[in-house]
Amino acid sequence: MARSEIRCIGYGGQGVITLSKMIAYAAVVDNKEAVQTEAYGPASRGGSCWAEVVVDDERAIDYPRAILPQYYIILSQPGANRYGKKFCNKPGVTTIIDPLTVTKWRARKGKTYQIQAQQIATVEFKVPVVANTLLFGAFMEITGLVSKDAAIKTIKKFVPAKAYDLNLKAFEKGIALVKDEKAKEDN
Repeated sequence: MARSEIRCIGYGGQGVITLSKMIAYAAVVDNKEAVQTEAYGPASRGGSCWAEVVVDDERAIDYPRAILPQYYIILSQPGANRYGKKFCNKPGVTTIIDPLTVTKWRARKGKTYQIQAQQIATVEFKVPVVANTLLFGAFMEITGLVSKDAAIKTIKKFVPAKAYDLNLKAFEKGIALVKDEKAKEDN
């Protein structure tokens, strides 16, 4: 695997930073090196934010920032406008977007997964905050960067005990959505 870089972009309150922390923690559970960095504006809810995760299973991480991310999770239109055409529109780059919050998407060369995390979390699960756990499942299934066992241990660590079962269902839903999309591609 070597070095893998992930950049998550969205608004405060969408779970972008929590999602990035979950990815990093799961990598550590899998005995990989991982570092997570984040930045957000003065408004913690509704302001723009981003987070990066660097994972390496071969050597120590000598630089903690993402240089040329292979993976993007974009949950806001401003994030899509900034990163879509310039960074995500390359062979070998995989992007996850939520079509509810990213309505205009231009990248054509990389692989894009459209995961309706906010809508599913709100309508199917009745709890919008499980959207990031759903995306965590989708990310795990798409990338294979972390094992399912490590991901489940991470969910248990990050969510309150009373919300564990619901988050686990959202995680499994994220996996199923990606499996369905991959099956459609194979047909």
